[in-house]
Amino acid sequence: MTFLGFAGNDTLTYIIPHKIKPESGENPSNNKIVVLGDIHGEFESLLAILRYNKIIDEKNKWNFGDGQIVFTGDVFDRGDKVTECLWFIFQLEIQAKKQGGMVHYLLGNHEMMALLFDDRYVVDKYQHAAHYIHFHYSHFFDKHSVLGKWLRSKNTIVRIGEQLFVHGGISPDFLEKKMSIDEVNTGMRYHLNNYTELKDTTLVDLFLYSNSPLWYRGYLSRTPKYDRISLQEVLKTLDFYHANVIIFGHTPVAKVYAFYSFKLIGMDVPIGDPNYIDQGLLIENQKYYRIFAHKEKERLQ
Repeated sequence: MTFLGFAGNDTLTYIIPHKIKPESGENPSNNKIVVLGDIHGEFESLLAILRYNKIIDEKNKWNFGDGQIVFTGDVFDRGDKVTECLWFIFQLEIQAKKQGGMVHYLLGNHEMMALLFDDRYVVDKYQHAAHYIHFHYSHFFDKHSVLGKWLRSKNTIVRIGEQLFVHGGISPDFLEKKMSIDEVNTGMRYHLNNYTELKDTTLVDLFLYSNSPLWYRGYLSRTPKYDRISLQEVLKTLDFYHANVIIFGHTPVAKVYAFYSFKLIGMDVPIGDPNYIDQGLLIENQKYYRIFAHKEKERLQ
């Protein structure tokens, strides 16, 4: 099924697949991976960084061959072009597959909030639209909508080669359960899709609250619920998931930042904020680079 864009000057044709199904959370190594942190509805900033680095062309179409992009969650809330970002990423995913590439959109806590009726950070534009048709904002993304089905198919953690990607992080409490990547992804879908009628509630706290991969901040912060994670605990996670680095968003950083001897890389540079420079991460031939919208890449040290 296809439909034509109709908002403003949108001349794109959008494709809706007959079936929307989950992708594997484990993928072979790739020489070209771009990672983008919390987008939060900043559509123009997203396009600018992708265009400058020739990941998309001037018509916003995939131009990255067999490369891969990882969005580390939190496309939702705060900004006022969330739906533009969602439809763009949805279509980019389809285009990438045709060229042998992949787009991985990980769930973040703001995706969870959007699906579970928590609208604290939704901008007025979307609140007004929902109220006008007597909806709650989350109804736009229910199980019967195209975007709702698509979002519910997404993964929580993904490994590409030996690189592990997650929105918040894997807490020591979560790791204790020894869940495989597939078990984590399946478990999160179960909790999100059956939230109001869960038959098994034994893991609700770990999947949906502070120690969840969507909410955990212990890689950079100490909270009343947990201390900042130690390098030894990070190494346990890496060993269990057969990875050599964890790349994550959620907790803001001033720049794409590697620490604990490149075992952790933080991605959540506040995009669209004039106090920070919009940036992402390029992994190329096992080297790490910051990429920008207006200047050349720089190697992470």
